[in-house]
Amino acid sequence: MTDMTAKPQVQPTSEQPTHLSLEEFCGNIRRMESQGMDGISLFNKVISKGMAPDLIAEDEVQHSRWLERITTEITRRFRQEDMRVVLVAGPSCSGKTTTSRFLNHMLRDNGIQPCVVSLDNYFLNLDQRPLDPNGNIDYESFYGLDVKQLGRDVASLLAGDQVSMPTYDYVKGERTYRGNTLKLESNSLLFLEGLHALNPLLVPDIPAEKTFKLFVTAQATVYYGEKNGLDEHDNRLLRRIYRDYNSRGASALQTLQWWPGVLRGENLWILPFACHADAWFNTSMVFEFSAIKSRVSMLLKDVPESEPVEYKIAQRLGRILDRIAPLTQEDFAAIAPKRKFLLSNDGK
Repeated sequence: MTDMTAKPQVQPTSEQPTHLSLEEFCGNIRRMESQGMDGISLFNKVISKGMAPDLIAEDEVQHSRWLERITTEITRRFRQEDMRVVLVAGPSCSGKTTTSRFLNHMLRDNGIQPCVVSLDNYFLNLDQRPLDPNGNIDYESFYGLDVKQLGRDVASLLAGDQVSMPTYDYVKGERTYRGNTLKLESNSLLFLEGLHALNPLLVPDIPAEKTFKLFVTAQATVYYGEKNGLDEHDNRLLRRIYRDYNSRGASALQTLQWWPGVLRGENLWILPFACHADAWFNTSMVFEFSAIKSRVSMLLKDVPESEPVEYKIAQRLGRILDRIAPLTQEDFAAIAPKRKFLLSNDGK
């Protein structure tokens, strides 16, 4: 497996942030994080000195470099090894959809036409879904997918046939067909993107050498460490609170109540297959907590004390955000639209 999550490292420095290049700053932040140190103070100094736009631009550059490496390898295997399918998986709010979009743009520049199929559109109707141990619908289970229909459609696509593609209606809780079709051409590369894309039972008839497996994660870079009280999954949880409110009108309390089931599903159905990936990509952005701080802090304050479990988590997350300097409206406007999409509306 190729590790593409590693970031360039530099030696610690005693210089003030304004004397550092932004690349050195990002390297220092990530080095401090790897040593369990607190990078928030350095980050806040940079924000206070009006350097947020430069920091945002540097983070974009670092992300692009790693995506270019992944794109180069996908292109090589497509042309030299007849690789036909890219599988993009990752846990909730890791950035799967946005990462696929970035790769699609880069691959088109290489003369390859990506064709994306979201696994979400192959969910079974709600009345056909498996149940969790509490007797509720298990939204995270691999067996909530219509794997047989997906297998038939993928086989037809790879054979060059035109296929009617489904759309999942979340309001009705059922799969529908709205006249959408897909057909692969000689320069087409099929992308299968979703929570369960790396599960070997998804498309077992496709030889492993004909696939490229990408695992997308979101591991916090600036704010991680024991002193900060940030748990392993909090980066994605904060994203999801922000996303659920913006795109689904859900309260922070609702998201916090759903979260244990999400983590349970990840441990059962997603993380066990991450080790089989050909590459990993970390979508975490140095500035993202600052970008969502104002809105998420307000949402967390609405979690009532009458819900003690969720209230305790909300208070802990709120204390973390309190320590972080927020982006100004002008700074937020400098974030590329595709990055804003990652923060606000990225898949499941």
